[in-house]
Amino acid sequence: MSHSHNQRQSPGRRMAERVEVYTEHYQIALAAETVGLPERQVRRYVRIGLVPSTTREREAYIDEAGLARLRKIRRLSEDVGLNTVGIEVVMRLLDQIDDLQRQIDRQRRP
Repeated sequence: MSHSHNQRQSPGRRMAERVEVYTEHYQIALAAETVGLPERQVRRYVRIGLVPSTTREREAYIDEAGLARLRKIRRLSEDVGLNTVGIEVVMRLLDQIDDLQRQIDRQRRP
């Protein structure tokens, strides 16, 4: 970050930068309600590793990326008709495709 001759930042600017870095986190129950899935099912997806979570004070939280994964999972279940095993296979394949695409993108950079 470039600054003029004065290296000190105002507290408001530092706070704005912090806000950009941190993402919103949702308790499991709220995440489930937000994406329209049963809480028990969301907890299962977290437990089997399909949705990342963080734990604070013995409570699991899901971030915005986790909510996006849950929405994708809901579509696979409701629209495509996949069961949990099918959802797990598809999500892991999609993750592998994303990883491969990132590797290709890195190799293309000069």
